Amino acid sequence: MAVVSTSASQIEGANQTNGNGIRVVGRRIYDSENGKTCHQVVYCFWFCLADWETLMFLCRQKTMDFLAPCKNLKKDKQCTIKYCHKCLLNRYGEKAEEVALLIDWKCPKCRDICNCSCCMKKKGHNPTGILVHTAKKTGFSSVSELLQAKGPENFGYEKFIKDTGVLSNKQAKVWFHFSS
Repeated sequence: MAVVSTSASQIEGANQTNGNGIRVVGRRIYDSENGKTCHQVVYCFWFCLADWETLMFLCRQKTMDFLAPCKNLKKDKQCTIKYCHKCLLNRYGEKAEEVALLIDWKCPKCRDICNCSCCMKKKGHNPTGILVHTAKKTGFSSVSELLQAKGPENFGYEKFIKDTGVLSNKQAKVWFHFSS
């Protein structure tokens, strides 16, 4: 299996201001039409869609980064999950280019160690948010290593909605109707 990555000619043609849906940020190429995504970004949307192949091309961060495909077979079909090199390295301490060459590599989800927000919620834990900086600062090589050592129950974030006392338009109409 050949390892494919973004070529210099692809980067040269990319320009943030040319309006063609391609932009370059650092060494990453974001392409709204041809870019692909990894499991970490879009798995939450999987529950809403019937066709996983369609999902692989819907993304908030459509990059041209290399994706490592899972080789695991589920019910005689290959797992369709793919991870980008950045997520695989930061969250699991694995190199996408190396695991892509393995004939029997199973993705973190198939190994039941996935720490994306949906998988964490499914296991009864809070989503971890961005823990890579905490992991690196405390001497761990990845988020997965940190969670295994310290326990997922010690990490996570919860979204709190601040009560501003402002009513939505619908609430205001109902309130106005009953108070008149």
